[in-house]
Amino acid sequence: MMLCEANERLKTVQINEGQLWALNSLYLLLDLDKDDFCKIVELIGVEKLTAKRGHYDRLRRADDMLAARERYDDAKQRLAELDRERERLQETVSQYEETHSL
Repeated sequence: MMLCEANERLKTVQINEGQLWALNSLYLLLDLDKDDFCKIVELIGVEKLTAKRGHYDRLRRADDMLAARERYDDAKQRLAELDRERERLQETVSQYEETHSL
């Protein structure tokens, strides 16, 4: 949401650019209609909502850490699969070389 648009929708408060950036993360997280979100801002207050941004940032960091751990686990599993496949292929090559005197 743009600053001028937010201030047009807000009836009792006006926000600045910094407050808009802090509120936008909550707006995106909640995935509400712009008018409904502005009603929440007016009801709860800009200061209380911007203070909650820290919670959102912690959740985002935790989600990033979880996603990184999942990628790590997937990569380890895939490497183990590739090691097993490499062993099977090496065994096939060795058997062929033994029987055909290469």
